[in-house]
Amino acid sequence: MPIYGHFLPLAPNGDKRQDVRRKLSLLARGVKHDGTGIAVQIHNISGTGLLFESDIQLEPCDRIEIELPHAGGITAVVIWASGRLFGCQFEGPVSPATLSAVELKSAVAPPPEVQESGVEPALDESPDDAAPEPLQEVIDRSREQIARAAGLGIDRVRIIVEY
Repeated sequence: MPIYGHFLPLAPNGDKRQDVRRKLSLLARGVKHDGTGIAVQIHNISGTGLLFESDIQLEPCDRIEIELPHAGGITAVVIWASGRLFGCQFEGPVSPATLSAVELKSAVAPPPEVQESGVEPALDESPDDAAPEPLQEVIDRSREQIARAAGLGIDRVRIIVEY
Protein backbone atom coordinates (compact mmCIF):
# COMPACT_ATOMS: atom_id res chain seq x y z
CA MET A 1 0.00 0.00 0.00
CA PRO A 2 1.83 3.14 -1.17
CA ILE A 3 1.63 6.25 0.94
CA TYR A 4 2.30 9.49 -0.91
CA GLY A 5 3.08 12.84 0.67
CA HIS A 6 3.93 16.33 -0.45
CA PHE A 7 4.81 19.70 1.02
CA LEU A 8 2.55 22.65 0.43
CA PRO A 9 4.29 25.72 -1.04
CA LEU A 10 6.50 27.54 1.43
CA ALA A 11 6.48 31.20 2.28
CA PRO A 12 8.82 33.24 0.01
CA ASN A 13 11.60 33.22 2.63
CA GLY A 14 11.21 29.49 3.43
CA ASP A 15 13.72 26.71 2.90
CA LYS A 16 13.67 25.35 -0.64
CA ARG A 17 15.48 22.13 -1.45
CA GLN A 18 17.64 22.40 -4.55
CA ASP A 19 18.98 18.85 -4.79
CA VAL A 20 17.15 16.39 -7.01
CA ARG A 21 16.22 13.17 -5.24
CA ARG A 22 17.08 10.01 -7.13
CA LYS A 23 14.57 7.22 -6.54
CA LEU A 24 16.15 3.78 -6.27
CA SER A 25 16.23 0.58 -4.32
CA LEU A 26 19.64 -0.33 -2.96
CA LEU A 27 20.54 -2.57 -0.04
CA ALA A 28 23.49 -1.13 1.85
CA ARG A 29 25.39 -1.64 5.06
CA GLY A 30 26.01 0.87 7.80
CA VAL A 31 27.10 1.36 11.37
CA LYS A 32 25.19 2.97 14.25
CA HIS A 33 26.99 5.42 16.53
CA ASP A 34 27.51 2.59 19.06
CA GLY A 35 29.33 0.43 16.49
CA THR A 36 26.40 -1.91 15.75
CA GLY A 37 26.30 -3.02 12.11
CA ILE A 38 23.02 -2.38 10.27
CA ALA A 39 21.41 -3.28 6.95
CA VAL A 40 19.39 -0.58 5.19
CA GLN A 41 17.39 -0.32 2.00
CA ILE A 42 17.88 3.09 0.42
CA HIS A 43 14.74 4.39 -1.32
CA ASN A 44 16.02 7.76 -2.48
CA ILE A 45 19.16 9.86 -2.28
CA SER A 46 20.34 13.36 -3.11
CA GLY A 47 23.55 15.29 -2.59
CA THR A 48 22.38 16.30 0.88
CA GLY A 49 20.52 13.30 2.26
CA LEU A 50 18.68 10.02 1.83
CA LEU A 51 15.57 8.08 2.77
CA PHE A 52 16.11 4.52 3.95
CA GLU A 53 14.21 1.67 5.52
CA SER A 54 15.54 -0.64 8.23
CA ASP A 55 14.60 -2.71 11.27
CA ILE A 56 16.85 -0.65 13.55
CA GLN A 57 15.71 1.77 16.23
CA LEU A 58 16.85 5.35 15.58
CA GLU A 59 15.68 8.74 16.81
CA PRO A 60 16.08 12.20 15.30
CA CYS A 61 19.63 13.55 15.84
CA ASP A 62 21.15 10.02 15.90
CA ARG A 63 24.21 9.67 13.66
CA ILE A 64 24.89 6.70 11.42
CA GLU A 65 27.49 5.85 8.83
CA ILE A 66 26.25 4.36 5.54
CA GLU A 67 28.55 2.62 3.06
CA LEU A 68 27.97 4.12 -0.39
CA PRO A 69 29.58 2.96 -3.63
CA HIS A 70 32.52 5.12 -4.71
CA ALA A 71 32.59 6.99 -1.37
CA GLY A 72 32.83 4.45 1.43
CA GLY A 73 31.36 5.44 4.78
CA ILE A 74 29.30 8.65 4.77
CA THR A 75 27.98 10.07 8.05
CA ALA A 76 24.32 11.05 8.13
CA VAL A 77 22.11 12.55 10.85
CA VAL A 78 18.56 11.25 11.30
CA ILE A 79 16.16 14.16 10.72
CA TRP A 80 12.92 12.22 11.11
CA ALA A 81 11.89 8.65 11.87
CA SER A 82 8.58 6.97 11.21
CA GLY A 83 8.40 3.27 11.97
CA ARG A 84 10.93 1.62 9.64
CA LEU A 85 11.56 4.74 7.52
CA PHE A 86 14.27 7.29 8.25
CA GLY A 87 14.99 10.62 6.59
CA CYS A 88 18.64 11.63 6.98
CA GLN A 89 20.84 14.58 6.13
CA PHE A 90 24.49 14.03 5.23
CA GLU A 91 27.01 15.87 7.41
CA GLY A 92 28.71 17.03 4.24
CA PRO A 93 27.79 17.06 0.55
CA VAL A 94 27.98 13.85 -1.46
CA SER A 95 29.64 14.12 -4.87
CA PRO A 96 27.75 13.67 -8.14
CA ALA A 97 30.06 10.71 -8.88
CA THR A 98 28.90 8.96 -5.70
CA LEU A 99 25.25 9.62 -6.54
CA SER A 100 25.77 8.17 -10.01
CA ALA A 101 27.56 5.13 -8.56
CA VAL A 102 24.69 4.55 -6.11
CA GLU A 103 22.14 4.83 -8.92
CA LEU A 104 24.11 2.47 -11.18
CA LYS A 105 24.64 -0.10 -8.45
CA SER A 106 20.91 0.01 -7.70
CA ALA A 107 20.00 -0.58 -11.34
CA VAL A 108 22.64 -3.16 -12.23
CA ALA A 109 23.96 -5.24 -9.38
CA PRO A 110 21.65 -6.77 -6.78
CA PRO A 111 23.26 -7.64 -3.46
CA PRO A 112 25.25 -10.92 -3.33
CA GLU A 113 22.52 -12.81 -1.44
CA VAL A 114 20.05 -11.90 -4.21
CA GLN A 115 22.49 -12.92 -6.95
CA GLU A 116 22.95 -16.34 -5.35
CA SER A 117 19.33 -17.11 -4.49
CA GLY A 118 17.44 -14.94 -6.96
CA VAL A 119 15.15 -13.87 -4.11
CA GLU A 120 15.39 -10.44 -2.57
CA PRO A 121 15.33 -10.40 1.25
CA ALA A 122 12.14 -8.90 2.69
CA LEU A 123 12.66 -5.85 4.89
CA ASP A 124 9.02 -5.46 5.83
CA GLU A 125 8.46 -8.67 7.74
CA SER A 126 7.22 -8.17 11.26
CA PRO A 127 6.66 -10.70 14.03
CA ASP A 128 3.38 -12.59 13.69
CA ASP A 129 2.25 -11.45 17.14
CA ALA A 130 2.95 -7.74 16.51
CA ALA A 131 -0.27 -5.77 16.02
CA PRO A 132 -0.03 -3.24 13.20
CA GLU A 133 -0.24 0.40 14.23
CA PRO A 134 -3.51 2.04 13.15
CA LEU A 135 -3.01 3.93 9.88
CA GLN A 136 -4.36 7.24 11.20
CA GLU A 137 -1.84 7.18 14.06
CA VAL A 138 1.00 6.61 11.58
CA ILE A 139 -0.24 9.48 9.41
CA ASP A 140 -0.65 11.88 12.35
CA ARG A 141 2.79 11.08 13.76
CA SER A 142 4.35 11.39 10.31
CA ARG A 143 2.74 14.79 9.69
CA GLU A 144 4.16 16.06 12.98
CA GLN A 145 7.66 14.75 12.22
CA ILE A 146 7.66 16.10 8.66
CA ALA A 147 6.41 19.50 9.82
CA ARG A 148 9.09 19.65 12.52
CA ALA A 149 11.87 18.58 10.11
CA ALA A 150 10.77 21.12 7.48
CA GLY A 151 10.20 23.92 10.00
CA LEU A 152 6.52 24.18 9.06
CA GLY A 153 3.27 24.23 10.95
CA ILE A 154 1.51 20.87 10.96
CA ASP A 155 -1.36 22.48 9.03
CA ARG A 156 1.04 22.95 6.08
CA VAL A 157 1.70 19.19 5.66
CA ARG A 158 -0.76 16.99 3.78
CA ILE A 159 -0.46 13.23 3.42
CA ILE A 160 -2.46 11.45 0.76
CA VAL A 161 -2.93 7.68 0.87
CA GLU A 162 -4.01 5.85 -2.29
CA TYR A 163 -5.21 2.25 -2.13
